[in-house]
Amino acid sequence: MNDLKKLICITSFFLFLISVSFGQQKKLNYKKTDNGLEYVIVKKGTGQRVKKGYRIYVNYTTYIKPDSVYDSNAERGKPFAFILGQEDVLKGWDEGIALLSVGDSAHFRIPPELAYGTKKLGSIPANTTLLLHIRVIEMEQAFYDLLGKDTITFPSGLKKILINKGTGEKAKPFSNVTMQFTGYILNPKGYQRVFQSSLTNSALAVFQLGTGRMVKGLDEGIITMHVGEKASFILPPALGFGNKVSGVIPANSTLYFDIELLSSVDPFFHSNRTDTLHTKSGVRVLHVLKKEGKNITTSDVVTFNYTGYFTDSLGNPVIFDNTIERKIPTVLRPGSNRSLPGIEEGLTYLKNGEKAILYIPAEMGFGKMGQGIIPKNKALVFDVEIVDIQPYPFFEASGDTIKQSSGLKYIQVRKGTGDVVDSGSSVSIAYTGFIIDSSGIRRIFDASRESGKLLEFTPGKNKVIKGFEEGVKDMRLGEGRTLIIPYTLGYGEQGMPEAGIPAKATIYFDVELVDIKKNDSSLPKIE
Repeated sequence: MNDLKKLICITSFFLFLISVSFGQQKKLNYKKTDNGLEYVIVKKGTGQRVKKGYRIYVNYTTYIKPDSVYDSNAERGKPFAFILGQEDVLKGWDEGIALLSVGDSAHFRIPPELAYGTKKLGSIPANTTLLLHIRVIEMEQAFYDLLGKDTITFPSGLKKILINKGTGEKAKPFSNVTMQFTGYILNPKGYQRVFQSSLTNSALAVFQLGTGRMVKGLDEGIITMHVGEKASFILPPALGFGNKVSGVIPANSTLYFDIELLSSVDPFFHSNRTDTLHTKSGVRVLHVLKKEGKNITTSDVVTFNYTGYFTDSLGNPVIFDNTIERKIPTVLRPGSNRSLPGIEEGLTYLKNGEKAILYIPAEMGFGKMGQGIIPKNKALVFDVEIVDIQPYPFFEASGDTIKQSSGLKYIQVRKGTGDVVDSGSSVSIAYTGFIIDSSGIRRIFDASRESGKLLEFTPGKNKVIKGFEEGVKDMRLGEGRTLIIPYTLGYGEQGMPEAGIPAKATIYFDVELVDIKKNDSSLPKIE
């Protein structure tokens, strides 16, 4: 497929459309088939003749009239793929493209009987002759060749046809497998109708084997494969979707899968250590790999990979979430209260680069409610690898402290160069709210960076606490300040203990003026 990517060039495709348009068709010598299809090859390619039953990649533009584009793949930025000769496309496409070779560019006039016939379809009138520009980009085998191959039938009714042997280890139950695959059914005419394929969406299938993530027949079939092996499986309805309709798959359908097993790996951490750390809340931390350094704090921004799982009634590990399939580590500040309490607490016992197994009791996980496939009152396990730790990006407030008569103080950290806030404007503020505890540690209670939303309000509408509103007054666009707000202008004598703000607490906000709008939109008070 790398060769295919090199061949894709939307710019050259546009040049092709411009240089040879239907406005010039009178100059071209069209040929006509027995079915009434007219065609002309305007540029000859150097590839082999296309074959029925193969997956064909094309760039195309369809016209209703010479100057009226109906459809084009150019806007989607990638070639259109279909199986030739399987009625995946209009009859005129199947007939016309079968006349071409890889690299050919052609024009077609497709008569109504090979297009949409007497029916009106959207902007296409009845009895319309479609005009088509097309270029064949690439061709690849869509299905494994089963001729002459032996079939193994299992007691369950599953059938396996070996295409190529694998030289790697055999897939194991509950391992993570990665595979290329094409799933298809046979329609009433005997054509192979693809319902899903990793080849067309460029996304390998990655899942845990034996946990019902795929249909029963695949769990049974893949367990017989070795890494590197290619095989076709035929699944009777009972091992597929049974009497249920699933997308384009009718009820009681026999399913066909062409599969290449690329890897089978144990996704879980294992440790020979016995020094499990027990926290007061019931979280247990077992290190797999230890490092030197400082423990993560609630004010650190942590990047980490994880695999979360629970054990089923038979004691088997069932993965419910992981960063491996997403291929992107997660980012979390342990004191943000934006994840499971057990995860946030467990992270604070780890250091940068460490690996550990976190055992989380149900009440520190999803508790009585459960979540998705996770049963109620289920203890969870997380295999965690710390990728990076960064201190939270507080402002370095080194300038003069400006005192207001109200008791508010602020330090200008960065000057702004834009407009000034006035009482008739809506402002958008990026902020981090924190307190400083008796040990001098900044403890965040709210931050726009973590919620992913700026604070928007209109000054003078009393929608935020008094100290915050006064603190952003007269700021310029782009300006940054650290606000020091006494409890009388903040959360009062009671504070807000549930948010981590003690009684009579001085609170701090690092604020940046991101936008000013002349309107009256507002958001609720920070609380």
